[in-house]
Amino acid sequence: MKKRGFLLAACTVGVMLSGCGSRETAFSPSESCVYVAKDGALSSALVEQTGGISVDENELKQYLETAVIHFNEEKGAGALAQNQKNAERLPAALKSVKAGKDTVTAIFDYASFEDLKAFGETNDNEDTSNSLTALEAKPLSEAIADGWFSEGELVKADGSEAGTDTVQNEKSGMAVRSEGGATLMVGGKVLYRSSNTELKDDSTVSLPGTGTAYVIFKR
Repeated sequence: MKKRGFLLAACTVGVMLSGCGSRETAFSPSESCVYVAKDGALSSALVEQTGGISVDENELKQYLETAVIHFNEEKGAGALAQNQKNAERLPAALKSVKAGKDTVTAIFDYASFEDLKAFGETNDNEDTSNSLTALEAKPLSEAIADGWFSEGELVKADGSEAGTDTVQNEKSGMAVRSEGGATLMVGGKVLYRSSNTELKDDSTVSLPGTGTAYVIFKR
């Protein structure tokens, strides 16, 4: 699968074998991205064009489950592809798979950013949709207390100036700090962001390929 999209490689397997969902909150991606939920939980979406290939959704799901199980076993977790109720989160979990007319979409949940990064680098995956080297999410109050932000570093969602006092007076919010490029979706409306980022819609930001970036969104 070298240099090929993960899902398209899976689709090829589906063709050979058979002749041929999104997160239940607001996560309904139309492009590959990383997602931070309101509680800080991490997910990613792989969205790829099928190029006219007819994809068997069940075959695709089985293929991806096998890749997830293999990763989890290597991490010392159980041979599972989905998180279980009232159980510890798996390093990686297949949340949903959808094979549409023109696109295939797979959503994965992770126990940590380290797991997200490691899963994206596996031979079974090779996810090149982001170049993140670090990502951390925590309540805004904690991020401020930890000295994340400096004067003039943040702007409002629309790009206008945001004073440090304005940010500190925000009663609730989740802060994300990242390094590396990606499309980032968040579980609430973007309130503030680094000036080196680009707002794509109310809850989606394009992160720069280099340097540290911040996004603050409403919980």
